[in-house]
Amino acid sequence: MKRMTNRMMTAAAVLMIGAGVASAQDAMKAEIPFAFSVGGTVTEQGNYVVRMVPGASATKILGLYNTTTKRTYMVAAMLQSDVPKNWKASGAPRAAFDCSTGACSLRKVWFGEGNTYEFSGPKTKSGEMQLTEILLKSSTKGD
Repeated sequence: MKRMTNRMMTAAAVLMIGAGVASAQDAMKAEIPFAFSVGGTVTEQGNYVVRMVPGASATKILGLYNTTTKRTYMVAAMLQSDVPKNWKASGAPRAAFDCSTGACSLRKVWFGEGNTYEFSGPKTKSGEMQLTEILLKSSTKGD
């Protein structure tokens, strides 16, 4: 199972690199001021380019590229869900991190349309998450 996951992530990375120019309009930027875990890997704080990796697979893969460290992190979405009402009302794309265990982990991403992508993370003792939200900005707007 681990070997298959590694192969899937490698294939997704190749697709992300190859499709980088073609899908640039779908990329978002996020300034994340704290370290966080994604897919079991601890990342650094910094500026990230966030996008869904294009591909024919039914599994949705999120790619996060740290523009400072030049590292890419990949994680498979566990499920897609309805957009929280307050997110939809604001219309602002965002990422949500659960910081209730003392360390933050990426739990949800919404690109401003479609469903919310959800990711697994450590279990909390109470079962409730304390979400910290980071707004995403389009990477195609002049910054």
